[in-house]
Amino acid sequence: MRDNIKKQNCVKHFVGFLFSFAILFLLAYVENSAAATPEELAFQHLNEVMDKYHKTFDVYTDLSAAGNHFVTLGKMSSSGDENKVEIKPGHTAGCYSGSTCIENKLSSNSSGNNWGGFYFLNGVLEDEETQPKANWGDYPYAGVNLSGAKRFSFWAKGKNGGEWVEFFAFGVGTGTAKKPYPDSSKKISLGNQKLTKNWKKYTSRDLSKQNLSYVLGGFGWTASAKNNSKKDITFYLDDIKFDKSRLSDKRLLVSYETISSSLDFDAIMRNAAFTYDNALALIAYIARGTSDDMKRAKYLADAFVYAIDNDRYFSDSRLRNAYQGGDLVLFPGWEPHGKKETVRMPGWWDASNDSWTEDKYQVSTHTGNLAWVMIALLSYYEKTGSGDYLEAVQTLGEWIYTEAYDTNGYGGYTGGYEGWEETSNNPDGQTKVTWKSTEHNIDVYVAFIRLYEATQDSVWKDRALHARDFVEAMREDPEGHFWTGTNDDGTINDGEFQRPEDVNTWGLMALGDIDKYKAGITWVEDKCYVEADGFKGFDFNNDTDHVWFEGTAHMALAYQILGDTTKANTYLTELEKAQTSATNKNGKGIVAASYDGLTTGFTLTTTGTDNEAWLYYNRLHIGVTAWFIFAERGYNPYWNIATTDSIPAY
Repeated sequence: MRDNIKKQNCVKHFVGFLFSFAILFLLAYVENSAAATPEELAFQHLNEVMDKYHKTFDVYTDLSAAGNHFVTLGKMSSSGDENKVEIKPGHTAGCYSGSTCIENKLSSNSSGNNWGGFYFLNGVLEDEETQPKANWGDYPYAGVNLSGAKRFSFWAKGKNGGEWVEFFAFGVGTGTAKKPYPDSSKKISLGNQKLTKNWKKYTSRDLSKQNLSYVLGGFGWTASAKNNSKKDITFYLDDIKFDKSRLSDKRLLVSYETISSSLDFDAIMRNAAFTYDNALALIAYIARGTSDDMKRAKYLADAFVYAIDNDRYFSDSRLRNAYQGGDLVLFPGWEPHGKKETVRMPGWWDASNDSWTEDKYQVSTHTGNLAWVMIALLSYYEKTGSGDYLEAVQTLGEWIYTEAYDTNGYGGYTGGYEGWEETSNNPDGQTKVTWKSTEHNIDVYVAFIRLYEATQDSVWKDRALHARDFVEAMREDPEGHFWTGTNDDGTINDGEFQRPEDVNTWGLMALGDIDKYKAGITWVEDKCYVEADGFKGFDFNNDTDHVWFEGTAHMALAYQILGDTTKANTYLTELEKAQTSATNKNGKGIVAASYDGLTTGFTLTTTGTDNEAWLYYNRLHIGVTAWFIFAERGYNPYWNIATTDSIPAY
């Protein structure tokens, strides 16, 4: 009897356990299912991009990756054997992860008694230098604070296996010939390691007791010919990181998820965080407005305010078209034009020329991008009431008025400035452009009207209407679409395939008179609709080669404003399809285009060369992802209102 009772109790306990487990599983399933909406997945993509380079403190993950530190390669060798040690940080074959890894070589001299290696140094950059030089402890205030890092790790493999290499970090300037400004920590070595032919992870001992407040050398390696039987060796490194998290830092999001490709696009966009895209991401976080969203919105808003005040050259509060993702602030000891702690500019290491390269468009300043930042900061100000953000908006508005206000021809505001700042090699500095963009003037109109609403200063209303007058002058009757703007000489740009979708959808979102501006939507339907690459949607312009997913999201929003839910949902479904099945998808974000090389009809002045075609590629893109979120939410980002709400009219 007692045994039977025990058995019954065991059965009851087991059944109870199964029931509890089933309830927990059901709750988890419901919770995960609720979280896995297309909109939530899109927010997850934004979050992952925002945090990608701040969960760890990276030394190297990919060539020119936004999270890289200690990027100055300091060569070490036995006397007279400098040419026996080599490093190639852009190796592309057989890497552990990502697009590139580091190939390292040591060749034996005739006696077999040489040694060599490299320190990965923070370096210093001064005056008009375009790339840093090695600092072995000779310069003050040039060390990185790595306090709080517990370990560093990396992946390594030998070309053949059996290579002996010593790996270490820190210790620069602390040896017998001690330098005046050395590392705060002695050298921490993993000792000589015998490499295998396959990738293996190596991890340092605990660093918690080390003084890491001033680090010059974040990583290093040496090898000797003697330890390798006087044979030449080749080995590879990848994913060199410290386990130091910095998730509360202000920062910007890298715009594109680039891939391993021979395309110049992937190199040029590797670490670029476009101002426009990040303004959209900021607005998206505000639109949903959870506590985590608002925390992330603050990181972005603070990053913009910092960038306004800390350009590497200008002191007139302009913003650039792009900055670098990862750390917002330039490294200690990097002082371009003698300015400390400036915001980092994007660029990439051109291995073919062995030089750092910047893109002309990215370093330029375009009026519409500044206006979008104004709109984003105004939305954040409306949520928080902090006067610092309103002050930043006014600063940007004054710059646009001072530098771009124009009374020639159709009036409005010019496009901004292009090129690099003034240096001895570029004595003319940036060039003011005279063309005018309808899109830019739409953005300026909303930014200035919303600034007027925030301040009740009528001067902003007058300046806003000056932009709107230009926009109205760009409407084409009888078709009712907007021209793209004016050429350098003030004439209307009526190029056959230079008639973009976005000015028409943005005109509807911004200007408010549905009966007047819905003709532009009809024009987009007739001229920009395209079925390509397994998707239905809208092209950037009227050459209808491939689907531009940002424009498709614009149209979904336009249909919502027009009250056509059937068409709005049709294109939302296509965007959701792109989220799950487009080339280079991750199931969360949205790629820019359905195919590599979507044409726009326009050219961009990039990498110092004029007249390069402006193309879109099927890469995950935070700007498109933000527009997708707006469409999913039925949210008009211009006015911080629902698409069913009335658009303010002035």
